Amino acid sequence: MLEKIIKIENIKQWQHKGGLSQGFDKLNLIYGRNGSGKSTLSKIFTFINENNKAAIEALKPLESDGITALSLRIGGANVTLNSLQTPFNFQVFNQEFIDSNLYIPNAKDRSQLTNYYEFSLGKVSVLKEQEIDALKAEIDTINSQLSPIDTRLTTKFPSKTVAKIRDIKATPNADAEIANLEAQILDLKIAEHYKSRKNLTPLTLTKPDLDINFFKVSIESLSKEAKEKVELHITNNLKERDVKWIETGTQLINESDNCPFCAQPLANSQIFLLYQDFISDSYNKASDKFERDSKQFESEVNAISSKIEDLEAIVKFNNEITNTWSDRIQGFALEYDFKYLNSLSTSIGLECVNLIKEKKKDLLLETDLSKFNQLLGKLFDGVDFSAYNRQVEEFNEQVTKFLNELATGSSQALQAKIDGIEETKKRFETSVINDLDNHKSLSDDKKDKTKKVKKLKKEIDIEQESSIKEHKDSINQLLKNFHSMIRIKELDKDNKGKGGSTRLKYVITFIDKELSVENVDDNKHIFEHVLSLGDRSALALAFFLSKFAKTNCDNSIVVLDDPMSSLDNYRKDATIFEIEKLINNAYQTIVFSHDPFFLSEIQKYSILSQHTKCFEISVSYKKSDPLNADSSQYISSRMIERSNYDSLVLHSYHKEYNKLYEFVADAKDESKIEVARSIRPILEAHLRFLYPRDFNDGVWLGNMITMIRDETDQSSHFFDKHNQISQLTKINEFSKGFHHADGFDTKIQSLDLQTVQSYAQETLQFVTGL
Repeated sequence: MLEKIIKIENIKQWQHKGGLSQGFDKLNLIYGRNGSGKSTLSKIFTFINENNKAAIEALKPLESDGITALSLRIGGANVTLNSLQTPFNFQVFNQEFIDSNLYIPNAKDRSQLTNYYEFSLGKVSVLKEQEIDALKAEIDTINSQLSPIDTRLTTKFPSKTVAKIRDIKATPNADAEIANLEAQILDLKIAEHYKSRKNLTPLTLTKPDLDINFFKVSIESLSKEAKEKVELHITNNLKERDVKWIETGTQLINESDNCPFCAQPLANSQIFLLYQDFISDSYNKASDKFERDSKQFESEVNAISSKIEDLEAIVKFNNEITNTWSDRIQGFALEYDFKYLNSLSTSIGLECVNLIKEKKKDLLLETDLSKFNQLLGKLFDGVDFSAYNRQVEEFNEQVTKFLNELATGSSQALQAKIDGIEETKKRFETSVINDLDNHKSLSDDKKDKTKKVKKLKKEIDIEQESSIKEHKDSINQLLKNFHSMIRIKELDKDNKGKGGSTRLKYVITFIDKELSVENVDDNKHIFEHVLSLGDRSALALAFFLSKFAKTNCDNSIVVLDDPMSSLDNYRKDATIFEIEKLINNAYQTIVFSHDPFFLSEIQKYSILSQHTKCFEISVSYKKSDPLNADSSQYISSRMIERSNYDSLVLHSYHKEYNKLYEFVADAKDESKIEVARSIRPILEAHLRFLYPRDFNDGVWLGNMITMIRDETDQSSHFFDKHNQISQLTKINEFSKGFHHADGFDTKIQSLDLQTVQSYAQETLQFVTGL
């Protein structure tokens, strides 16, 4: 067991240099305010378990130049910084235990509870745990060495993993191959340039299919139409009249008034008049039709001239193309004289205009198209582009031959090959070879260490598996004793934690609802959203205490650092009961707390109080320059003995009463000023206890005396039935002069010891009724 703290120096605020006459017992209660050094002491116990001298030395305060020292008496042997080994094992419950084993501050990472074997419920080899920690530290170091190598390789080979980089093969004659590929790319660029040039266009002129039938307008066609109309009219209206004229003069009519064939007068012939009307109408229609057809004909004839102009443009464009190709193809002078064609085209156009003009004068005039047809024949039958087109064909063949001799392929594909060869060159640079060799060596080392960690964890997990299941009922019983609504429903272990680490998979019920941390996507309640801090502390404390349900057989020393955080009073009582069970099971127990009431209750409750020792962590604060508000302040803590915690838990009223009582019994001059100042507060407190609803914090002793003195109603609780107001007034008159006086007040300096003793006695008599 831990027998004594001999020395703790320069470890955080601790400056304990002995001075304890009593040693530790089975149950040891240590009171300390927040920041006094309780957590530091529990860390020291943990580091002793781990034989971690460096961690203890790391707790040296910045403000101290002294040497870190540690000396504890454990199991009859001294434990020091240079000799931390001990057969005793400190089992520490503190906030770190809760955070590491239960509480998950980040809901996004709820799938990983920190390795539960750290609080395992069976015998877990400390050496294995220390070996795992050492291996993890070495793996972290390897990762820090691998990181810059990965960065360098990723920068040089952005799209490849280290394994793919290692698989890259060398390219023989890489520089020559790159030069060859670059030349091919240049050729392809040249080829694209030439392929953008155009070929020559041959000349061709097709004879149009001109319709000349619209020139054939005759009297026969007009009179035939007129005769049909006249006969229809006679049939319907004139019957037999002028039959003879019809028979002899239906074909011709001259300009005289007589028929040119039978000399019959025409002026009075209704038949002639009909013919005249109908022929005039037909003529007009024929004239309109000729006008339309002639315009279309003239447009088609003019198009011949436009086609010749297009051919001239082709020849001109062909000349530009031959000039473009002159750097590669020479010996071609493609020209064609269009003067003759243009002359014929002009003549044809003029003849077309004359024919139409003459026909318009007299539609019945027969049109002579021989000249027009002759000109048209000369133009289309006599044109010959064969010599020109042979040159065009020959030129185009040479262009095709030249283009076929140029490079083929894809610039992108060739560039990709170049990039690949450049990559092979980088792969075999000295720096890359060294990085790959170092990466392999470090990765193999990391893989080997990771396997060892998994093997050790598996060995530890085997021990825990049975231990956790064995203590499940014990844990639930503790939770029941705490009046907690939490119960463990299922316990299992897997290796699905972060990085493949061991995780305790479990399901907890809270008010009959399942809480899980196993799956982010589950619809189950997530316990960090439901459980209060008190519930979590109770659950963690139950986990911790469950392994001590049986008699201590492995020299465990149980350390509870502020186990009451966030627990209600009922759970405090249940915890005190569990602490007593620890003592009964032969576990030396150390309880740290900043709550003196809790420690006092433990001391009074325990049936083993004769084996309980009380201590306090005494803290002093020293400023390097008392007059400078910003000067450095040094905290110094040491352990002192206490018989109990009454001085910390008694109400201030009781403290002041005991102070007056002790002074009346044994008056000392150095206490008279403090006692004189205490008289008025204890009188005010006494009256506040008597009349809590009448005398609140805003009513002072003078006001209280006035209210009691002025009360005349004998049934009132204020009425002075025992005539004590005069004594109270007398005491008040004495005490009010000292209540706010400072040490230099003349009244304070001239204060008589016996006078103070007398008034203190009267005050005791007043408040006790004696």
